[in-house]
Amino acid sequence: MQLLLPPKFVLHKRVWLTLLVLALTAGLSWAVFYPVIGIRQNLAEAEFQKAWLLYQDRKYDAAIEKLSQVLLINPEFHWARRFLAQAYYYSGQTDAALEEYAQLVRALPHDLTLRQRIQWLETHPETEGEGRLDFLRILPQAQGYRYNRPTFVGQLPSDQLAVLSLGNFEIGNMLALSAQGEPIENRHRVSGKLNYPMAFAVNQNEIWITDYQSDTIHRLDRKTRRFLSYFLNPSAIGRTGSGELEFRGPAGICHREGEFVVADSGNNRLQRIADDGRFIAFIRRPQEGEPLQTPFGVWCDEDSIWVTETAAGRISHFDRYGVLVEEFSPPELTRPRHISYDSAGEQFLVADEVQGILRLNRKGELLGKITGYTRPDGRPMRFARAYAAVYDSFRNLYVADYGASEVVQFVPAAEKFAQLYLAIEKINAAKFPIVGIYVTVSAGSAEEPQFLTTLSDSDFRVYENDAPVGNLNTDYLQRFSDILSCVLLVARSEKMREFEGQMQWVLDHLLTKIREKDGYRVISHGHDVRAESDFINSRLKLLATVKNVVARGEGTPLATMSTALYDAISELLPRLGKRAVIYLTAGEADDDALEPYDKARLVAYARAHQIPIYVVSFEHPQALQNPEAKTALEELATKTGGKYYRALGIDPNLDTLLRGQKEVRYVLGYQSLVRRQVAGQYVDIRVSARFRNRRGLDVSGYFIP
Repeated sequence: MQLLLPPKFVLHKRVWLTLLVLALTAGLSWAVFYPVIGIRQNLAEAEFQKAWLLYQDRKYDAAIEKLSQVLLINPEFHWARRFLAQAYYYSGQTDAALEEYAQLVRALPHDLTLRQRIQWLETHPETEGEGRLDFLRILPQAQGYRYNRPTFVGQLPSDQLAVLSLGNFEIGNMLALSAQGEPIENRHRVSGKLNYPMAFAVNQNEIWITDYQSDTIHRLDRKTRRFLSYFLNPSAIGRTGSGELEFRGPAGICHREGEFVVADSGNNRLQRIADDGRFIAFIRRPQEGEPLQTPFGVWCDEDSIWVTETAAGRISHFDRYGVLVEEFSPPELTRPRHISYDSAGEQFLVADEVQGILRLNRKGELLGKITGYTRPDGRPMRFARAYAAVYDSFRNLYVADYGASEVVQFVPAAEKFAQLYLAIEKINAAKFPIVGIYVTVSAGSAEEPQFLTTLSDSDFRVYENDAPVGNLNTDYLQRFSDILSCVLLVARSEKMREFEGQMQWVLDHLLTKIREKDGYRVISHGHDVRAESDFINSRLKLLATVKNVVARGEGTPLATMSTALYDAISELLPRLGKRAVIYLTAGEADDDALEPYDKARLVAYARAHQIPIYVVSFEHPQALQNPEAKTALEELATKTGGKYYRALGIDPNLDTLLRGQKEVRYVLGYQSLVRRQVAGQYVDIRVSARFRNRRGLDVSGYFIP
């Protein structure tokens, strides 16, 4: 007897059979493919963690090799490629870094940090003239921070700005603004009441302010707290008269090594005054010619003095000692006031009450002028009575318009909407949950970065796995600002042995002022590269070590020169505080012999870590027979931010120069909220910074130990 099943039952049976087959097939596929994918990714992640540890230890060449292996396992591992690009950059291989960033951009087209990084690395500074300036704003006046009839605008230390103004009721004012452009301090009294402050200049310890009405120069101690400044500041200099340290309407003032130069406008002369307040000399025009006619603005350097003469519509150029060199009376010059010099643009800025701001070269030729600005609503505005103009460190131009009671700020058009460049160099999670993020923030380009060194806690934001962290602290590196770490790299050659007797004299300039917290390490190179000492602060031990190295001179050191320089920079990477390589050589160098690290890579490696190389060359006669040798050493020094010195002409103030370097690294410290139980987990980090109207952003991460 045949059993007949209903059609509906047969249909259901077919469906279940189909589902069973699909399940078995899918299970087989999962069993076949998942272990392969999972094993490959697990292996890639394990190798990535090893590479990350090498990167954090700043062993960039080893990290590059390990990260390359990770990408062979999984070419789509984008975090590994990002760290590979960074490792290339920090090891001095900029072109290789750009290639990796370009590949990342193709895979992650919406990641703006990658495009910004490429733009920063590829951008080269302008070399032809000055870029266009756009109006940005009128410096705001807030309650308690006002300026009226501004007479001068200039730079203070730490990228701060100050505006002098006459105010009302004969009460002058000095308004200081932070690097962010925010008002931070008002001063109506310094070493006495400010009546008509007309200009200021700064030396290492004090700020001198000329007072046009009271015929005095006020002195402000830079280290004194504001509420004590009136009682503890040095006494004012000068009184009314025509003798030494006597004035009638002191106006412009400038400072150079050891002295101030003051425009004594009512007496038609200049006065040179030492830093300690002693009179040095008068400066006048030659008796057979016209006298100075109301000298007002003054700019000076070590070799020359430039003075504007308001009554004559003239600029006079004197040499260092006050001898007239030449004079300029371009037709555009009508009633000049203050003068400043823009070293980046190699031009003078002369504020003229009638003409506006004139841009002149050193020959007195007009390069251009700025007569006003256009407001955001499109309305053109002309300066009423321009009194002063100055560029800040970030190429912003400020104009003090006395007649309009305004200080106008202009910004380079190319940077008006540009972003900052923020780079996360390292993340230290060894003391987790305390985390420290090493970052730098700069404007400009990789070739000429302008590092921002005045940002505070409130200017940064840190996110862990997209969650904001609190209690951010940026004060960590301040405790190391007075520490100097140097590598003394000594060429161990036969030619250097000839200068053994001069070595102590040279090293005295470097080691006499060594401090307890400082560290100097001696490395030598000849047939090989040798570490001759640890980082120590014993002057006698360092002298003995270097003398011993020089006495062992052997052959020519060219074969190991590039390796030694690379190792010297590497030794300084983990050191905190001010850092520098000081290369003692007989003058032997050859670009073609720089292997395996060529000059371009050495320069890029040093610049990526802000470590200058100072070359002290004894200039052996045989080395000088090859002029390219000296050129190579000079370029190596200047392109890394250092200097080239002839050994017997070494700067006696080199220690001060080394300690005067800016610390450009921030350490952002905070306590992580991620649970310790997830050891080995990777945590995404995003850091942003703001400066004026600009933003910077970078991403990175760390493994929980």
